[in-house]
Order: sequence, then C-alpha cells, then structure tokens
Amino acid sequence: MIDTEVSNIVSLFFFLGIAVWQDIRTRTISNLLILAGFFTGFAYRLSTDGWNGCRISLIQMIFVVLILFPLFLCRCLGAGDIKLLGVIAVYCSLKIALTVFALSLYLSLIPLLVKFLIIRIKNHSKQSLLGMQIPMSCPILGAVLILQCKEVFF
Repeated sequence: MIDTEVSNIVSLFFFLGIAVWQDIRTRTISNLLILAGFFTGFAYRLSTDGWNGCRISLIQMIFVVLILFPLFLCRCLGAGDIKLLGVIAVYCSLKIALTVFALSLYLSLIPLLVKFLIIRIKNHSKQSLLGMQIPMSCPILGAVLILQCKEVFF
C-alpha cells in the first residue's frame, strides 16, 4: 500500500511540475495535461478504492470546480488553475484540495510582496500592483509540497 501511495504522490508532482512549466511559459495549462491527470488519478482510485472511490473522486472534483467557478467568472483565478485543483481533489481528497487552494492564496502573496518592495525601493509612484497576474500553478505546487512535508515530518 505504501508503494502505491508514493507512486500516486510522485505522479501528482509530475503533473503539477509540467503544469507550472506550461503556466510560466504560455500562461495557460493544457487541457490534455488536465485530462491525463484526471485519468491517472481515477486509475489510482480504481486500483485502491474500486468504483466507489472513483465515484467519490468525481464528486469531489466537480465540487471543487463548482465552488471555485465564481472566482473564474470575476477573473480572480484562471480556468486551468481551477481544473488543476480538481485534479488534486481526484488524487488526494476534497479537504486537501481546498486546503491547497487556501494555502496557495497565502503563497501567492510572496510575489506581490516582492514586487511591492521593488516598487518602493525604486520609488516609482506610477507603478501599481493592480492587474498583476501570478501563475497560480506555482503557489499550488508549493502548497501541495508543504502539505506533503507536513504529513511526512509532523
């Protein structure tokens, strides 16, 4: 059982790493990558929990997407980021996916703080943080990494 859990987490980090690379490079996360993540996550659930586990994972994924969809409508979060959190719900659980989302919001403040400090140091009063876009896949990956480290070490 430990081997399948390790391979599940490695697989999740693999997809998250590719998503970060795509998000930074093109500002989008490929739907093919999201589908591959879903199918791999569902295959893991099928092998460990059977069809009932797949059904529960599907419900959790849909719930995450529906809860976060209003953030997409008001342009606060990208569609790829929401789907990526749905993939995390398939791999892990609804609770972990929502915890990753909340923690990623905190982690996304780091680039904003750095940009704010750069603006203050250079004393450019015309620049602002409004409209600054952050590839959220980076904070999402960081949040999953923090949660996994917390689970292993604490």
